Amino acid sequence: MKSPVPIADCHGHIGVHPDFPSYKVEPAEMVQTMELLNIEILAVTSTRACYTDCPRGNAEVSEVLKRYPKQFRGYVTVNPQPQGEALRELEHWAHFHRPPLIKLHPYLHRYPVNGGGYRPVWDYANQTEAVVLVHTWDSDPACSPLLLLTIARDYPRTSIIMGHSGGTWNGYMQALEVGRQTPNTYLDITGSQSHRTILELLVKSVGADRILLGSDMPYLEAAVSLGRVLTAQIPDGAKEAILRNNFMRLLREG
Repeated sequence: MKSPVPIADCHGHIGVHPDFPSYKVEPAEMVQTMELLNIEILAVTSTRACYTDCPRGNAEVSEVLKRYPKQFRGYVTVNPQPQGEALRELEHWAHFHRPPLIKLHPYLHRYPVNGGGYRPVWDYANQTEAVVLVHTWDSDPACSPLLLLTIARDYPRTSIIMGHSGGTWNGYMQALEVGRQTPNTYLDITGSQSHRTILELLVKSVGADRILLGSDMPYLEAAVSLGRVLTAQIPDGAKEAILRNNFMRLLREG
C-alpha cells in the first residue's frame, strides 16, 4: 500500500531496540521502505540516546542526517541528568533543524516530565519555538499525558507532540483531554496498539489539524500506521493533513 500523498512522518528511530526484532534497521534499508510507501520525510531519534547515552546517540543521528539530508530530520534527545547536559546537547546539535526538534523520553530516563530538571529544556524550547516530542503512556507516572496540561500552558510557544498519545485507550482519552484544553499540543498516533474507531474520535474531538502520523520505524511496520489512516472513516482532506500537512507545518517546510 503506497500513500497517495508524500508522507511526513513525525516519529522514527535510528538503531536497534532490545524489545523489538532487528528488521531493516539500517538507514539505507529504511530509505527503501520509505520509498515503497511514499514516506518523503522521517524525523528520527537515536535509540542509544533514549536509553543510555544522549551525546553518542545524537552523534549517530548527525551522521544519518549527513548521509540522507532529504529523507531524515533529526530530534536532539536530551536527558535532565546529569545537570547541564541537556542544554549542552541542544546547543551542540542546534544545526539539526530550525525550529529545534527535541525528544524527551521520561520513562527510559526515569525522570518525570514535569520535574525541575526538565525546566531548562522547556525554557529553551519556549524561547526557540521548538517542537518537542514527548514519549507518553497513561500507566507511567513519569509521562502520563495529563502531566503535559500545565506544561503546555506554561510554555505556549512550544509545540508539544504527545508521542503515542498515551498508548492505551485510556491514554488516548487523557491525551484528548489535554488536546481540548491546549492549542499547542498534538496527538501522535504512533504505536503497536490499534484502537478501533480512535482516529475518527480524534478528528471529531480536536480536529484533523492536531493529529500526526508516526510509524515508529524501524521498530514497527510503517505500512500498518499508513493503513490505519487510509482506511479510517474520515474525509480525504483530513487524511492528507494527518499524513503530511500537519507535521510539515510544524517543521515550517513547504
